Amino acid sequence: MPPGPDRFRPGLPLAAKIMGCLVLLILGMAIFLFRSNTQSFRDLAEKNADLEADRISEAIKSGASSAMMRNERGELQKIVERAGRMEGVRGVSILNKEALAMFASREEDIGVRWPVKGFQCAACHDRPLPPGSMPPDSLELEERTRIEDGPEGGPRRLTIFSPIANDEGCATAACHFHKPSEKVLGVLVLDMTLGKQEETLAELMETNAVSLGLFLAGVFAVLYAVLYLLIQRPIREIIGVTRRVAAGELGRDVTKALALPQRDELGELAHAFALMCREVGLKHAEIVNQRQLYQKLFEGVPCIITVQDRDFKLLRYNQTFADLFHARKGAYCYEAYKGRTEKCPHCPVEKTFADGQPHFTEETGVYKDGTRAHWIVTTAPLYDEDGRVTAAMEMCLDITGRKRLEEELRKSERKYLDIFNNIPSALFVLCSQNMTILDLNRSAAAMYGYRRGELMGQSAAALFPEEDAQAGLAALAEGGTLTRARNQARDGRVFFVNITAAHSESDDRPVILAAATDVTERIRAERQMVQASRMATLGEMATGVAHELNQPLSVLSMAASLFLRKVQRGEAVDAETLRALAEKIQSNVERSTRIINHMREFGRKPAAQNAVPVDVNEVIRRAFEFFSQQLQVRGIEVVFDLAQELPPVLADPARLEQVFMNLLLNARDAIEDKCARQPCTGGDRRITLRTRARRRGVQAEVSDTGPGIPKEIMARIFEPFFTTKQVGKGTGLGLSISYGIMQDYGGAIHVRPRSGQGARFVLLFPRMGQTQPQGEEDSPAAQNGGIPAGI
Repeated sequence: MPPGPDRFRPGLPLAAKIMGCLVLLILGMAIFLFRSNTQSFRDLAEKNADLEADRISEAIKSGASSAMMRNERGELQKIVERAGRMEGVRGVSILNKEALAMFASREEDIGVRWPVKGFQCAACHDRPLPPGSMPPDSLELEERTRIEDGPEGGPRRLTIFSPIANDEGCATAACHFHKPSEKVLGVLVLDMTLGKQEETLAELMETNAVSLGLFLAGVFAVLYAVLYLLIQRPIREIIGVTRRVAAGELGRDVTKALALPQRDELGELAHAFALMCREVGLKHAEIVNQRQLYQKLFEGVPCIITVQDRDFKLLRYNQTFADLFHARKGAYCYEAYKGRTEKCPHCPVEKTFADGQPHFTEETGVYKDGTRAHWIVTTAPLYDEDGRVTAAMEMCLDITGRKRLEEELRKSERKYLDIFNNIPSALFVLCSQNMTILDLNRSAAAMYGYRRGELMGQSAAALFPEEDAQAGLAALAEGGTLTRARNQARDGRVFFVNITAAHSESDDRPVILAAATDVTERIRAERQMVQASRMATLGEMATGVAHELNQPLSVLSMAASLFLRKVQRGEAVDAETLRALAEKIQSNVERSTRIINHMREFGRKPAAQNAVPVDVNEVIRRAFEFFSQQLQVRGIEVVFDLAQELPPVLADPARLEQVFMNLLLNARDAIEDKCARQPCTGGDRRITLRTRARRRGVQAEVSDTGPGIPKEIMARIFEPFFTTKQVGKGTGLGLSISYGIMQDYGGAIHVRPRSGQGARFVLLFPRMGQTQPQGEEDSPAAQNGGIPAGI
């Protein structure tokens, strides 16, 4: 079976390859060096042999020169023979100029002619000589020597030729016949054997070979150890760890196994590989976690997931699908959870196979328990390694509940649309940015006298009179409640409405929802009730006025009786008495006129805009004047605790007087009611009127010693028509009217709990030019029920 990606047939190890290459390289270099050394030794030995032969030749020539000078041939022959017997010398010959051996150490060599063209003579005869020079002067030692192989494998032979020069002693001697022009008389030929040199060379080469072999063995051993320790063993460790990593072992012990002590490239490789293993381990753990997570998601998501092939057969599905349907791999999807015998006419899976894109749709089907369901279906392509779409994933999200909610929402929308159009109040939908009318109901169109389409797109300013439009739009933009606002119908008719505005959203944009209720008739009725309340107050005041007018009338009656008696008696009235009576009459008439004018002012309908600087202390005193005699007759003590030099407040004095009158009447009735149910002493019949200057305005208090106000009704005390008195004894409008008056002038009125100790009403007036005093909160019931004055 051929090796594949998962099978590896190991070959020659890398260290062996490196070792082999190094061995071949070192052997080649060693052989080269050995041969070079051997040749060097050989050349050195030959050179030494040449020098040795040249010295012997020169020694023979020196010894033979005297014999040659004396022409003693016998002596010369003996010298030649003795030289021939020297160690290493095979033969010595002396040649004449005709290359004839005249003397020789061996008898058979005498008389032998040497070839002139041979090696022995060519060195001199075949080359030109410089003028006046001798062959010895122009020949190098190497040119005069020749080394040849010995006979039958014996040692080699060295032959040296030494020319015998015709020196001055030979040319000038009387006994000698050589001419001075002859430079060379003959040639000394020395034939030596190189056996000893070759033995020495062989020993040297053998020693060199053994040393080289030992050196190579040591080098190879060191190389092998180095390769094994620094390359082969680390690589095997890395391979072993790699196989463990490939087998899935990614623990810390694997990376510890790669902690090589060396700091070279392999150590760096091992460190990098350890880092890679650690990162791979982290990535592998992350992949495993992701795979587990995706598997959990695939199996545990609440939506239905299936994987289908091109034939719409189920390849895989999650647990949700298995729980809801009769799941079976290989079944057709439309069979499994849509109850069909053929594929759906608009199948998103088919579209995904066609274009390789995701598709979305809504479908219905039936669960295995018979429940009908609605799904949002999403399909996605799955690719193979070649990028072809081989399967499709279909995810179905159950939206049955949402479908039910949508149906309920549609019903609710129809219901609220009916309510919106048929509710009696006028409803508007306004744009928060430019306050244009986006929508309105039928009641709004009828209330303002428009057709619905005429107001759509117009500014809400069209609902207000021109002078009130700016303030009305600002109040709508802030939201909250706008009470007793003046609105204008299409025909110019002005009517009063209560408008409640709230910020909301419609179609993802901010809007203001405004509900307007026509309160014109209610205000008209309240005006009538307020006026009736004022008339009731006037009725209460009439009793006090009767007491107040009784004294002036008594004075007038006494004066008239005096004048009548004087007249009847015919007596004259002296001037002093007449002047005193006239002053009394004038004083009491002025007092009566003031009381009558006060009642006339109080009975006149006040205007809310009639605001002037007012002294609160003076208003309290004027209100008390109406009831001073009445309270005195009933035994009710009035205690004045009025601060001096109060700052003025801006208000209508007549309307403020009505506030204090209402509070005095309530205090009187409360004390009378308490004393009717239980015995009262002098201290139990007391009304206290107190004023104080505050940092931001003026504070006034009206307190009594009545039964007090229970906490459970305190929140409703300022509501219109709310009263604790018996039927026929009160309208329930006094405190509500008082609250409205205080609101008109930027003030506030509060009741303080004094259970069992009477009621205590606190009135706060802002200084002129300031707004409502801080630190006091209005009663919610009073905010909704106060009746503004002047309507």
